[in-house]
Amino acid sequence: MEERDLELDDDGKIKLKKTAEGEALAEETDSGDEIVLNVPDFSGFSEEEPSAEAQAEQTLRAREEERDKRRERAEALLAEAEALLAKGEYDAAGEKFLDSAALYGADWRPWFGVVRVQTKELTDFSEIYDCEQAYDKALRRMSREDRAALAAKYAPGIDAQADALREESERAAREDARLREERLPAAKREFAASVKRFIGAGASLLLCLAVAVVLWCSITAIAGSGILIGAIACTVLAAVFLVFTALAAKRFVLARTALSACTVPGKTEEGRHAAALAEEEALLRSVAEDLRK
Repeated sequence: MEERDLELDDDGKIKLKKTAEGEALAEETDSGDEIVLNVPDFSGFSEEEPSAEAQAEQTLRAREEERDKRRERAEALLAEAEALLAKGEYDAAGEKFLDSAALYGADWRPWFGVVRVQTKELTDFSEIYDCEQAYDKALRRMSREDRAALAAKYAPGIDAQADALREESERAAREDARLREERLPAAKREFAASVKRFIGAGASLLLCLAVAVVLWCSITAIAGSGILIGAIACTVLAAVFLVFTALAAKRFVLARTALSACTVPGKTEEGRHAAALAEEEALLRSVAEDLRK
């Protein structure tokens, strides 16, 4: 038997007593401030909890509604980013693209928008590695049709830039070869001279050291001050030739480096420039190829 209290305006109370379904109703009783009513205990008297399936469906519906709201907000931010990009406000457009991607990351457009901002609409690839993750995410999410549309829009311009880089790289490589050939004879002469100087200084150092050692060892065996003076003089000369040998060794290293710069491609300033241009060309070719896949 279950009882529930209901508050009344006159501070009295009514008590409901549930009886089993099918039992006869007893008469109401009035005891002081309380009125007791007997009611049958029907099976639907208490509220039933929703089933697990119903709860799951409600949760799924709530999530879908939240996702739709986020997608709508992301679309609005994407439109704002496109408008800012059209006006050349790259920093502000980049922030809007990132905000849109944060709300709905399944869309490839905000990720590719970050790439467009970072590369100035795919015309300047010097900072493309700063948006490498956005680039990869955009490519993974876009459809084949989207790639085809982007390839039609951007690939011709990228190819033109790559062709220009190849021409400039080839020009720089030819200039590198010309400079190396022009400098090679002088580099060979300097290297040969540095070898001679290093050998001469080193041999003189070894000779002075050998004589100094012999004289210092003979001081106690031979009387007279001449041996001492000779030992001191040879020691001083050895120190002097040690300095000459160090300078000659430095000269030898520099001459060897200069000779290598004349025999190995890419060692001159023009050669390094040619290599950098070739690397940038390869990057542009790879971007165009990614869009055409």
